[in-house]
Amino acid sequence: MKTNKILLAVALIGLSVGSVSCSDFMNLSPSTEYTEEQVFNDAALTQSFVNTLYDYVIDGAREHTTTGVTDDAYFTHNYGQIAVNEATCSSSDLQWYGNGNCPFNWKQTYTGIYYANLVLSRIDNVPAKSGYDLNVMKGETYFLRAYMYSNLIRGFGGVPIVKEPVSDYTQTAAMQQPRNNIGDCLDFILSDLDEAAKLLPETMTGTNLGRASKWAAIALKARICLHIASPLYADRSINTLDVNQYNGDRSKLYQTALDCANQVIDSHAFTLIDCNAATVEEIAAKYHAITTTNNEELIFTKQFASSKVTNFVCLQHGPNGYHNWSGTTPTHDFVMAFENADGSLPTGLKNVGDHQVGSPYENREPRFYADIGYDGAVWGRQRASDGYALDPTPLGNLQTGTYEIADGDNVTVNLPDGTSQKFKGVYGCDTRQSTIEDWNGSWTSYYERKLIDTTVPASESVPQLCPYPYIRLAEMYLIAAEANLELNKLDDAVKYIDAIRGRVGRPDTKATLAVRGLSYNQEGIREVLRHERRIELAYEDSRYYDIRRWMIGDECGNKELTGMTIFARFKSGKTANRPYVRDADTWDYYYYVRSLSFREKRKWDNKMYFAPISRDEINRSDKKMVQNPGQ
Repeated sequence: MKTNKILLAVALIGLSVGSVSCSDFMNLSPSTEYTEEQVFNDAALTQSFVNTLYDYVIDGAREHTTTGVTDDAYFTHNYGQIAVNEATCSSSDLQWYGNGNCPFNWKQTYTGIYYANLVLSRIDNVPAKSGYDLNVMKGETYFLRAYMYSNLIRGFGGVPIVKEPVSDYTQTAAMQQPRNNIGDCLDFILSDLDEAAKLLPETMTGTNLGRASKWAAIALKARICLHIASPLYADRSINTLDVNQYNGDRSKLYQTALDCANQVIDSHAFTLIDCNAATVEEIAAKYHAITTTNNEELIFTKQFASSKVTNFVCLQHGPNGYHNWSGTTPTHDFVMAFENADGSLPTGLKNVGDHQVGSPYENREPRFYADIGYDGAVWGRQRASDGYALDPTPLGNLQTGTYEIADGDNVTVNLPDGTSQKFKGVYGCDTRQSTIEDWNGSWTSYYERKLIDTTVPASESVPQLCPYPYIRLAEMYLIAAEANLELNKLDDAVKYIDAIRGRVGRPDTKATLAVRGLSYNQEGIREVLRHERRIELAYEDSRYYDIRRWMIGDECGNKELTGMTIFARFKSGKTANRPYVRDADTWDYYYYVRSLSFREKRKWDNKMYFAPISRDEINRSDKKMVQNPGQ
């Protein structure tokens, strides 16, 4: 063990986590090989080694994330996500679950746990060195190990608890152990977080942004306690595997989640940002900044502060009309989940073939305009000179439809009923018929906007510097609301919901219940709360786990995948030539809901409540590990 060599790039020693990643650590060339003994005899080298652990906590600032395997989004390029949505993956065919972007990928997560175990086994004997705090390093390691185990159990259920620094986690003898019960896993995670909270500073600022803190540890306790208290772990009809069932007192877990969330809130170390302003556009801009800048609401983040640690979400998810890749695109179902200005939910345009004349995107709540790119939406920067059918406004409007132009080309719009509209016109430059990277266009006619700095001229050489919010204060309010609700403290639950809604100018819960025809009882408030989590935490790796812990897979996973067909025809007596400029006085705009089942035939299978464990892992354990049901 003492002779193991660890690759460590000298240039990284002493740098903050904001400028260090595992890919830097493991792949830089030239590099210097250090023995394990050398690393743990120098606090600077130990710090650099601890820095690499952060990269095993997978962020959502990636091309494909958990959002694409929910009813909120469709991932344009597959990468194994179709198999998850169609429930065709298995232990012998993991598809996306075996991908490095999956936050609970078994191999990479246990590799990270091995490194954390190695640090914890050696750090007490590392010689002190000026400028390096070994207790903080130890606290960071406890926190990161807990985070990795949290991801594992939210994905798989009970997993093997490995505490020793096995030099190669794939070694058969070392991993021939059964899965631990979900309760044992939870206790282990909470113990690590308690240790982390004792050792870490309350917050991290400046060059230490992105590192673990005391309040991040307590916030993670709130999250994981709420998760395990949820219906999935109490169920015995669908969740039939012992190791995935929680046998403790769920009320105590809800109370612990509530207490931890309140500790973070009452610390006043973070602030729920008030986005209220004179106009919806101003509110939307303030809200959008919460997930694109470093600010007082963020508790734990992934920082992107160097050329080696890059955030390309602007390139990966942005519109193809800007030479971007249209990755994880909003579904029409998700678009219709954003409420109207009065707190009611949109009606109509729900089913394939439903249609209307006139935009369905007017008079919506501010978070809709902050999070969704839709036909006519201002994106935020000028297009390149090769944009076809350009709207010459300086900040650009998205074009996800087809538009009649007198000097246009022959274009065709295929409608859901099998008919088509043919006319002289142009295809929008953000469509799959665009002259600009048509292979990258959105199939749904929508684009993600939430995590994207739309002012960045995104390319493969220009990343954005937006932090990724692993945990922010709004989630603590929603955890406190849900815990209170499930403890039947309705008024207390409503207080927290109202704080989240009020900061973006939304009607309070009582008014919202009334406009939606719901009662002021546990069931009615639960419906509002769950809807609020879907909207508030969109694209933040929440929805995938919420669907499972609430056991609403059959409701959400069986939805037909839909998008929008949009076209504009001249009003009577009107005409216009290029460039196309949006003008409601010149065109009538038609909107049709269309099926995308030819892309994904989504269906739910109860086996998908827990991800499949690779058959190789089951065999490696000498079959001491049991497989999740149906996998």
